[in-house]
Amino acid sequence: MPRGRKKAIIENVDEKIEQVSAEIEELKEQLKEKKAELKSLAKAKIAADRIAAEKKAEEDKAAILAAVAASGKSVEEILDLLK
Repeated sequence: MPRGRKKAIIENVDEKIEQVSAEIEELKEQLKEKKAELKSLAKAKIAADRIAAEKKAEEDKAAILAAVAASGKSVEEILDLLK
């Protein structure tokens, strides 16, 4: 009787091998999707960082203009001070 039992174990192992292989393929597909999502998010972050830097530059320019206007000095005097 032990011989029949070995055959059942082998069939069970074959089923498990097929099941694990199917799970691996599914996980590979999920990994591809996540990599594409990560790439998209990285591009979005770069764009957001660029927009934030441009906004900060504009705010800095506005602050400088406000400071120049509040100082009461002419543009030439300010440029001479900066040289």
